[in-house]
Amino acid sequence: MNQMSPIKPVPVRRGQGRAATLMGARMWHSYAGAFFAPAILFFSVTGAFQTFNLHKAMLGYHPPAVLQALASMHKNQNLHVKYVDDPSPKTGKHNKADKPDDTPPLPLSSMIAQWMLKVFAALVSVGLIITTALGLYMSWQTSRRRTVLLCFAAGMVLPMLMMLAV
Repeated sequence: MNQMSPIKPVPVRRGQGRAATLMGARMWHSYAGAFFAPAILFFSVTGAFQTFNLHKAMLGYHPPAVLQALASMHKNQNLHVKYVDDPSPKTGKHNKADKPDDTPPLPLSSMIAQWMLKVFAALVSVGLIITTALGLYMSWQTSRRRTVLLCFAAGMVLPMLMMLAV
């Protein structure tokens, strides 16, 4: 007759709990990355514009209104943009922060160092944009796509709603 032998418990090998923990951490990292990706992209792009002062008026340059609005969202977390041509509501005078810079020119060595730092900051912005896009791609390929999409959408919509409430 066929007799069944009793089932022996399988010994738990060391490291299986660690693998499950790492898998869970990777999943949460994927979803959190998708949620924060829109903000990282926004601050990287607007920070690069601000690095080169493209949001400020300079001699012979008047920034587009969209750059001024994006800079206001980045720096002040609101859409209350004071344009260079608009007088301050309290005094009727122009706001000094929005006027072209009247500071004396820097020495050549300082200008070169400042330029190199600006280029480095722009490269950091580009690096953040690329690695965030790669992270979104990897998250899309390795996680639940619907959840990744919902996290990404929530990361876009929630800050917009908060911005409109300010």
